Amino acid sequence: MKRLAALLPVLLLSGCGNDPAGVLPPTPSGLSATVLESGAVHLSWSQCPDPDFESYTLWRSGNPGIAGNPAQAMAVFSVMDVLSMVFADSTASPGQHSYYALETRNASGLKAWSNEVEVFVPETDPLLTVFFIDPTWGSLSGDAILVRTPGGRNYLIDGGSSVPQWSCGTDVIIPLLDSLGVSHLDGIVATHPHSDHIGGLIDILGTVPVDRVWDCGWPGEASWLYEQFLDEVSACGAQYIVARRGMSLDWGQELTVRVLHPTSSLGSGSMNNASIVLMLSFGEVSFLLAGDLETEGGEESVMSAFSPSELMACVLKVGHHGSGDATGYQWLGAVQPQYGVIEVGAGNPYGHPHPEVLNRLSASGSTVYRTDLNGTVRIETDGQTVIVFP
Repeated sequence: MKRLAALLPVLLLSGCGNDPAGVLPPTPSGLSATVLESGAVHLSWSQCPDPDFESYTLWRSGNPGIAGNPAQAMAVFSVMDVLSMVFADSTASPGQHSYYALETRNASGLKAWSNEVEVFVPETDPLLTVFFIDPTWGSLSGDAILVRTPGGRNYLIDGGSSVPQWSCGTDVIIPLLDSLGVSHLDGIVATHPHSDHIGGLIDILGTVPVDRVWDCGWPGEASWLYEQFLDEVSACGAQYIVARRGMSLDWGQELTVRVLHPTSSLGSGSMNNASIVLMLSFGEVSFLLAGDLETEGGEESVMSAFSPSELMACVLKVGHHGSGDATGYQWLGAVQPQYGVIEVGAGNPYGHPHPEVLNRLSASGSTVYRTDLNGTVRIETDGQTVIVFP
């Protein structure tokens, strides 16, 4: 009897079958990583096969041993979709080794770690990167441009639209900043007071620290939204600067930034023609950012003040969302853009971009990118060559 009693626990244990659901940790994934030419780290992993899967969380550290000490790492990506198995990390530090490990959790809160991978992100030549952000939401449109300078500064030009249900600032721009590891803006440019340019900026100013704000200084009647924008600038403590033709903006010694418009008279009286127009130059490559500048009273004013050689630019941010009242033949003849980028919402009710503008751009030999068709357009340059990521 003593011998039978001694065997009984073993028999019971081996006869229970599989452990109840949730007792076992999830199946760990296999993780792999590749450093892309852009410096981003491309990571992929195998799918968790368990029916009680809950989430993947990707961790990064400057030191090995993440699974043994997760407190020394930071989470760079988390998702609850079992089929989401790819992530590109653009925030890994150049010139350093980075370590990654994937944590898989199940519905019971148990976790399992993948293998740990090590990558080295090489130092790259300084780049000027310009994001032409897709402003699409329903029938809304607008402009929103993020400039990342070769020296590591970040500037936002306009912020798209904002309505109670949605904001380009909260729902598009801030997630982009977070993905890039940007927690502070060196400056904001509000080209003019129209709501599809400043609406999203109000949310940005209330959330992200900002050093400076350049504004056109519109003196006439404007919407309550513009008043709210100005109040938010004052409340956040940013330095407020009225931009005028002839000013040079200090965005770092690598970059030349000139204000081409407006003048003290703010153009022809049209709010569009009060737009701040900037020329950004890095090495041999220039970007002309035209706001909502119209041909009559706007482009004409700029062309009368600058020679064609001063207006030539590789990239033109097409004025007024591709409206027919902007981007005239003479303007294109002076700028001679290799690329034209049109900031426009896919559901806009105005028919932007207008066919005549597309025809003029085509006749000028420009390659056109549109946020309504291409989504956010990213352009990078080392000052010599230009790469477009539509």
